[in-house]
Amino acid sequence: MANDNMIQIPFIALSIVLPLLGLTCLAYFQDYLGRRLALVFSGLSVICIIGALYISIASGTNFVAEQYSYYIPALSVLLNLRLDPISFALSLMAGIVAFVALLSGNTEQEHEKLAGSLILLFQASAMGLFAAGNLFLFFIFWDVGVVAMFFMLYMLGSANRRRAAMKFLLYELLASLFLLLAIMMIYFYTPLHSFDIQYIIQNSQLIPTGTQLLIFFFLFAAFLINMPVFPVHLWLPDAHTEASTQGSMLLSGALTKFGGYGMILTFFMLPMSSQFSVFIAILATFSAFYAAFVLMTVRDIKRIVAYTTIVEMSIILLAIASQNGLGIAGATFGMLAHGFTISLLFLAAGSTGHMFGERDIRVLRGVVKNAFETAYTFLTGVFATTGVPLTAAFIGDVLIFMGALQAFSLFGIIPLIALLLTGTYLYYVINKSFLSTKEVTQNINYIGASQRAGYLLLIACIFFFGIAPFIILNLFNV
Repeated sequence: MANDNMIQIPFIALSIVLPLLGLTCLAYFQDYLGRRLALVFSGLSVICIIGALYISIASGTNFVAEQYSYYIPALSVLLNLRLDPISFALSLMAGIVAFVALLSGNTEQEHEKLAGSLILLFQASAMGLFAAGNLFLFFIFWDVGVVAMFFMLYMLGSANRRRAAMKFLLYELLASLFLLLAIMMIYFYTPLHSFDIQYIIQNSQLIPTGTQLLIFFFLFAAFLINMPVFPVHLWLPDAHTEASTQGSMLLSGALTKFGGYGMILTFFMLPMSSQFSVFIAILATFSAFYAAFVLMTVRDIKRIVAYTTIVEMSIILLAIASQNGLGIAGATFGMLAHGFTISLLFLAAGSTGHMFGERDIRVLRGVVKNAFETAYTFLTGVFATTGVPLTAAFIGDVLIFMGALQAFSLFGIIPLIALLLTGTYLYYVINKSFLSTKEVTQNINYIGASQRAGYLLLIACIFFFGIAPFIILNLFNV
């Protein structure tokens, strides 16, 4: 890290610390004041990321770094933080999603203090993971995020939440085990025994080939579980079915990006990963089609949206496997777009379930007549998911499939068919349930202004980055 890129204001560190201060406010102040102070600290965390991005653009570099004293001197573990183009985009997205979840995600209006505390803890972990300058900090923030999400599933949500939470935890414990084994092997087999990510990227070729293969297997398995992609995806639909609206927003909006970001790091740290690119592309393609076909048999709105996550993350895995500039930029922008879009869909789906007491598309009717904001918000989310021009997903999809076409020829655009199948079924859901005025449900629990504010903020992000993608893409050398 060059000293001339060090910044005077510790924006990155503040983006992690501020949500923890907000958590403290929730714990020690009354509900009304505590929730508002928590929102302030969550929003300030997002502003810190924007400040770091501004400094990066103004200084003409594509990264910002901060370094502090040794954390564990015996292992040469520094408290070093770094935001590059990929982590800039993902940190900004995760912060906004957490802020909206805190602001408007509690459509169930239950356990506000507990839910808010867990959201802020998760926000701090997401900011820390995407900014971690070494694998030791990466692992700590990874596990903190998993623990926060486990308690969101286990203590909040619907009747079978505990079973879904335990299933989630078992998968994530396995992923954490693989990740820890890989990190330990990297440390012992690098020449200077370092956890520093930049050092590992520059010197990983010195690790014996056989050891690199084993490290790649552990990292790939860990991040595949977290994304998730077939065949280790089974925890996701159950978790979303039982999760609260806030839990679903963070789970698909941000937690799955832990795996996507880790997968990008894997390919950067281990150049030998390129020999598996074709096999990974085949797996990603199969996973996308599998999820698209399963999705068409599902009737619960939240479960339908959950399977769209598997389709999208499979396509993002294809982009990562392409290992070219377009693919990596596309994977990053695709994760940013997906985070906003899927959060919007889950917020609308959760609001629908709260208002009508029903999420089954075979029964649900009259949404557009009784709650037109929610109906058209869900429709906007579907447009964004299918990559309608001027949405962020359109930019992501263009970059993804151009990168895949460059790397895998015509095979690289086959998953586009899976995306079209997903979009077709989502439009069917919209027409059958949200836009239908037949058999109108009579008992309506209307949403408040905070939910509408959440709709507007996420929609604004979807179109802002779709209209002005250069804010992020100018940081990439593509």
